[in-house]
Amino acid sequence: MRFIGWICSIALFLGLSSAATAAECIPQAEMAQIAQHFTQFRSLANSEYCLNDSQTSGLLEGIVFMRKTRFAASMPKSADELFSGVFANNWWDYFIGRINDFEVQGSCPNGVGAFVYFFGNTMYVCPMLLGANFTALDRASVFMHEARHIDGFPHTTCRSGPRAGMNGACDDRISSAGSYAVTVETYAQIARYAPDIHPALRAYSRSSAVIYADEAFDQTVRVSRTSQFLVMTQSKDFYSINADNGYKAEKWGASPELGKIVMRAQHMILYPDDKTHPAKYVFAHDEGDIAQQAGTFAMEYNAQTPAQRAELVGMHVGAQWGARVYGSHIYFTCDPSTTNGRDVSLNGQTAASVIYPNGYDRASRAANLVMSNGQIMEFGCNGTTPQVRASNLTFDQTYARIYKSGTRTLGLTAAGQLFELNGTQSTLVPLEINGQIHELMPNQSYEFFDAGA
Repeated sequence: MRFIGWICSIALFLGLSSAATAAECIPQAEMAQIAQHFTQFRSLANSEYCLNDSQTSGLLEGIVFMRKTRFAASMPKSADELFSGVFANNWWDYFIGRINDFEVQGSCPNGVGAFVYFFGNTMYVCPMLLGANFTALDRASVFMHEARHIDGFPHTTCRSGPRAGMNGACDDRISSAGSYAVTVETYAQIARYAPDIHPALRAYSRSSAVIYADEAFDQTVRVSRTSQFLVMTQSKDFYSINADNGYKAEKWGASPELGKIVMRAQHMILYPDDKTHPAKYVFAHDEGDIAQQAGTFAMEYNAQTPAQRAELVGMHVGAQWGARVYGSHIYFTCDPSTTNGRDVSLNGQTAASVIYPNGYDRASRAANLVMSNGQIMEFGCNGTTPQVRASNLTFDQTYARIYKSGTRTLGLTAAGQLFELNGTQSTLVPLEINGQIHELMPNQSYEFFDAGA
């Protein structure tokens, strides 16, 4: 029987943090220890190994991360279901007790990072996992995930939620402590209890833990969270906006530059206004940068010329479909089993911006689009068929951004003013920074992570 560890393009990435030396080389003594457990690395055991772009290097990055990442002496479990501590003690010993060989595959089905067979001790690793979208941190989490399958924990077809209908993409419940529970636990542990990890990687792990908790289980995972908004001002500052607390604005940090934010589940991807600069992950508390590609769409964007990048109006990244919106057309990817897409013309109309008056929902099969004439359109996928049609939504003015977060809906105008929307009516939000806002996005805070801030 084959157990596949699905790694969706959310999370879901080079960064060994403290696991490697300053020269990004693995010491000879460490290589000798690794070769004791994985004989395929025996030829590398007699000298240090310096990291490169090879598949062998990718495997070793994940192994060293598991062996060397330091965690806090005390790691209390969360009050919700994000972290139980079941797998917290010794990742390396748990892993080598179940896996004794890696085999890199030439190709794999779309979306698959690695897999195992329950009757063996070999992990089969796919090219995707060893590419630029994944760090040592991600690989270590996947390694732990696959090792858990050896204990007899297969996946199921998702019955509901963002991955509904996807074969092998869910577990029933997190309390069963299967492979996706391991994924949530490893990311949560890194985010909360790994003090030597770069702050940006901890922030990335925090979002990844919540993404898998929200999407990989048929029974809803309890996550204690608060919904709010985040804005970027013309001065590049990030402010949280708590609409349920008198619209209090709290400065968190700064963006490296001005740009549009595309939500990729809980991750924020910055597409800079300066089209000579690449798209990348961005974090709101001055956590810094991580040297990694921010998903397939960002990789494709970064491979384009500045002139080509300037044609992009916006995009939607769902769990099973995505769309890149250009002025005169939309490129859809409606089938998660393939990277192939389809281009749909807007029939002479011009797209202006993507909006989410019902909230950014990874499970939804549709999103909304504001046209240059102010008309609202709906675009999405009906199964594997792309659709663009007129919407019955109307607003009292034209908005560059609309997001719903929690029970509140905010709209941002091209003039940088923020309004609260209630049906077709709007009220100017009483903020000192109003008129200076460049970008609006939804945001959530989490009790487990923020308790350690």
